[in-house]
Amino acid sequence: MINVANLSTDFPIWVDEAEYSKLISQKSKGWSNCDTQTEWMAKLHYLRTGYKSGKISKENFFTKEKELVLNWWIKWI
Repeated sequence: MINVANLSTDFPIWVDEAEYSKLISQKSKGWSNCDTQTEWMAKLHYLRTGYKSGKISKENFFTKEKELVLNWWIKWI
């Protein structure tokens, strides 16, 4: 199980590995467009994990994170 809200001790969001893989690979309307909060959190987790491990450049990370956050705000606010 993966806690995609790993910085939250009070409100963890647990996803099994198969579901996590499915969520991070969803690309309808672009990778940064998410249909559910769980998909959004999984993609943020994936992106941040990649950045921390050095797999994503700083510029690419900030661009993708910004797209994820802005698309989520626009969709749900």
